[in-house]
Amino acid sequence: MTTPISVTMQPWDKVLAIALAGELDIETVRRIEPALMGLAADGIRDLIVDLDQLTFCDSAGAALFVRLHWRCAGVGTRLRLCRVPRLPARVLSTLGVDRTISFSSS
Repeated sequence: MTTPISVTMQPWDKVLAIALAGELDIETVRRIEPALMGLAADGIRDLIVDLDQLTFCDSAGAALFVRLHWRCAGVGTRLRLCRVPRLPARVLSTLGVDRTISFSSS
């Protein structure tokens, strides 16, 4: 059974910070993708995704970040992934996500 993922948001002037916690897999991606795509909107300059509490990320999660990146780029928003834990960072690097989206590890 998949551990639920939680999303918290903190808005600032033209910057939106969100934090993902839990497991990011095919099940949780399906549940949160529509909301995440809706955050990439005109007027948001930066979308910061804090992954410090992310315990698992598979290829579905990596693909979500790439789709979110392209959605953000299409509306002039910069996507930044920060505090990526070691194991999810390894998955993202192995799948080549770091060639599309720069991120900082925790």
